[in-house]
Amino acid sequence: MATIRKPRHKICRTVGYCLYGSPKCPSVKRPTPPGHHADTRKKKKKSPYGEQLLEKQKLRLTYGLMEKQFYHTFERASRMKGNKSDNFMMLLEGRLMTLVYRLGLARTIFDARQLIRHGHVSVDGQRVDVPSFSVSPGQIIGLTPGSTELDRVKSALETRASVSSPTPYLEVQSDGVSGKFLGIQSVTDIPVTRINVQKIVEFYSK
Repeated sequence: MATIRKPRHKICRTVGYCLYGSPKCPSVKRPTPPGHHADTRKKKKKSPYGEQLLEKQKLRLTYGLMEKQFYHTFERASRMKGNKSDNFMMLLEGRLMTLVYRLGLARTIFDARQLIRHGHVSVDGQRVDVPSFSVSPGQIIGLTPGSTELDRVKSALETRASVSSPTPYLEVQSDGVSGKFLGIQSVTDIPVTRINVQKIVEFYSK
């Protein structure tokens, strides 16, 4: 299974906040870059390339992807009609792994991938174990029988109840553990902030 090889906590501490939703991320308590003198040393101005690279790392970690997966998604977005950055974000957000996380069935994007890989997630009643599965508008995302008894799922659902409702493009069903994907009407609805996607487009367009 593909994983993020570079320590994700280092990237979070570099930018000063957690990128993937974990309350245990060290950046929550220590939002400073790693190193003994991180609190006192002056911030060096990044080059244009350095800024683009950091934005790429931030978005890649936010969606829990390896570089190869991330780049292939960008290539797909580039072949589509319309704005590259908007297309890119919609493709990333429409992945099953992302939507399971947005529905609150998993506490982090990485937990969502694990749930899917282990066969605990269904689409329209059929088990799907591919995190990159592209969900179409109108499809129902849910859990397979017995999966609601998993401690990690119970914990996620409790957290969801105390935080906020899903995004405008997800409609929670009456059972409380499944949701319909309504389709993304605007990238402004996607809850990803503090990332300049245009810099990522520039990074890959060189």
